[in-house]
Amino acid sequence: MGKSLRSQQKKRTRAIKRQQVFKPVEDARLERLAKAQAEAVTKPSVGDYMEDTTKDNSVTTNPTDTTSTSGAVAMVTDEAEQTTTKKISTSGPRSNRHARKLREKKKKGKKGTNKF
Repeated sequence: MGKSLRSQQKKRTRAIKRQQVFKPVEDARLERLAKAQAEAVTKPSVGDYMEDTTKDNSVTTNPTDTTSTSGAVAMVTDEAEQTTTKKISTSGPRSNRHARKLREKKKKGKKGTNKF
């Protein structure tokens, strides 16, 4: 009898499916994700590794030494930034075709009106 989605038979069937079919799958998925997340917390992340190496380099340098490795690295990165941040001009005609059309239009001028 009940063909509507709101019928009691359809509601009961969906509730049973939710409990017996989908819930075990969802629980297994949540358990698997929780385990993976717990493992990810124990592993060092990429950012943590980089911070540790920079701290180690600053500790190992000799304070009386005038040429420190961190200063040399800073100089290299400054030079690299200067070459990569070279500005590119964006002004000027967009394309030759566009400029040519504008020149032709300017040459042609306005169409004259007939005077009587």
